[in-house]
Amino acid sequence: MENESAILLCVTKLREEEQLIVEHLSRLGIRVQVNLDSMDLPVGGGEVPLYGLALIRCLSQKNALSRSQLLELAGYETLNSAKAIAICTNKIHQAIVFEKHGIPQPRYQVAFTPAKLYDALSDFGDLCVIKPATSSWGRGIARMTGKECLEGWIAARESVDPSHQSFPVLVQEYVEKGDYDIRVVIVGRKPIAAFRRVSAENWKTNTHLGAEIEPIEINGEISSICGDLVGVLGEGIYGADLFFDYGQLRYVVCEVNQNPEFAKSWKVHGVDVAYHIAEYVKEKIGRENKVNVTVHS
Repeated sequence: MENESAILLCVTKLREEEQLIVEHLSRLGIRVQVNLDSMDLPVGGGEVPLYGLALIRCLSQKNALSRSQLLELAGYETLNSAKAIAICTNKIHQAIVFEKHGIPQPRYQVAFTPAKLYDALSDFGDLCVIKPATSSWGRGIARMTGKECLEGWIAARESVDPSHQSFPVLVQEYVEKGDYDIRVVIVGRKPIAAFRRVSAENWKTNTHLGAEIEPIEINGEISSICGDLVGVLGEGIYGADLFFDYGQLRYVVCEVNQNPEFAKSWKVHGVDVAYHIAEYVKEKIGRENKVNVTVHS
C-alpha cells in the first residue's frame, strides 16, 4: 500500500465522536482522510488501495454496509468488516447467527406475515416485542401487550404498507429486565467499558430517549459473553446491548451495534473510547505492516 500511516474515515458527518478519534490518531502520527457519504470512494479504475485501513462510521446502516463491501472488494481492510456490519445491521440475521453459535439471547421468532404475529404473541404469553429487521435508536420497535394491541399495530402498519413489504420482522419475548439495559463497549477483542442505561419513564432504555448512565464493573459473565461475540463477529468496534433477565437470572444479548456512539456516555464512565479506538487502529496498521514485510522479504 502507498501509505500505511493513513486511514480512510467513512462518515456521514464529523460528529464529536469522530472528531475525538481523529485527534487521537493525529497524535499517533496517523493521517486521516475523511470520506463523506456524498463523496466518491477510491475504488475501481485500476486504483490500488491508498490507505492502510478504512474505518466505517457512517450513520446510515445501508451506507455503512455498501461502502464496506465496496472497499473490501477493492482490497481494503475495513473496520468493522463487511461481514460484521452485515450481521449487526440486520436484527433477523443477528438473531439467527447468535442462535447458531449459542449466544444467549431472548427467545425469538421470524414473522413473514401478519398472521404469524398472532402465533408468536400467543407463544410468548401475550407479551412480546416486534422489531423491524433494520432500525437504529429504537425506531420502529414496539411492545405488544395482547391481541387487541397487536391488531392496532397491524392496522396502522397496513395503512402505510398495504402489501407488507416491511416483512419479515423479528418477534422477541419480552424480557423482565427492570428499568435498565447494559451497554458494553468492545474495542478490538475485549470490553473496555460498561454502563447501565436507566429509564423509569420508557421501557426503551436508549440514552437519546432520555435514559441516564450508570457506570458498572465488567464482571466475568459479561466479559465471557463479549468474548463469544467477538468470536462470532470477529475483532472490531461494537456496542453490545445486554439485558439481565430477572426471570431466568442470566445475561442475554439484546443486540449488537456496529457503530457505537460514546460522546455522552464516556464523560460519565470516564473511559476514553476514542483513545482506545485510535490505539486499536494503530495496532491494526502495525499488523498489516508486518504482513507486508514478511511477504516481500
